[in-house]
Amino acid sequence: MPNSVAIKDERLADKLRIRRLNILVTNDDGETEGLRMLLEVAKGFGNVHAIIPEKQRSAVSGALTLHKPIRKRKHRRDVDSINGTPSDCVIFYLHTGEYPKPDLVLSGINWGDNTGVGSILGSGTIGACWQSVLEGVPAIAFSIRKRGHEYHDAEAWGDREAIMARTTEIIRALLPKLNKENFFSVNMPEEPKDAMIVNTNNLQRERYTAMVTKRLDPAGAPYYWISGLEVDVEEGTDTDHVIKRKEITVTEVSLSWFDRE
Repeated sequence: MPNSVAIKDERLADKLRIRRLNILVTNDDGETEGLRMLLEVAKGFGNVHAIIPEKQRSAVSGALTLHKPIRKRKHRRDVDSINGTPSDCVIFYLHTGEYPKPDLVLSGINWGDNTGVGSILGSGTIGACWQSVLEGVPAIAFSIRKRGHEYHDAEAWGDREAIMARTTEIIRALLPKLNKENFFSVNMPEEPKDAMIVNTNNLQRERYTAMVTKRLDPAGAPYYWISGLEVDVEEGTDTDHVIKRKEITVTEVSLSWFDRE
């Protein structure tokens, strides 16, 4: 049985290398310059369609919408949105029968890095990749270190050509390493043009301290706001490589982590 699995994985890698792919692009930020860049890059590798959340859905992990109808809206020929999560986008694409079966899912480019254990478990961008490999489709998530909330401002993303060039380079390098059991999380610094690429699974344990702030609305009724502050960067971790060393990190996540004896 192990040899059979290895042969299947080799065949998948060969297929990913030698022909134009059917690619699903999604994210957790909705319509942004990051999405447009990833779409443009993906078209260099195959036939591409994007399904994105209709609004910002950061930090929803692999949440699914099970309690209300899903509705689709067409933005343009190659982009649809739904009133769901990034994981919903993957399931919608795979199981409506309206799209060709994807060979690859690309998620991002996310505004803000997704380094650390919390991001692997909680990011909506990465949640789409978890759902993808659970469905047997390889995936890659892309995130870039950004602060603030200007993700709808195209100029705030920085050097578009450099980001796209590095993204293309990384996809090309990762295609032979993809299989139905794994995905990769890629994190870029704010200026990725000349950044060194580092493969690491040394993830920072904690990125943010949790905070719950109590406030009063105009009627005097209390409400609460969950937020957090960045903690100190741990030396040698993926966060250190991206934030302090200004490097690109590539982290492999595999379903084999959960194999039982």
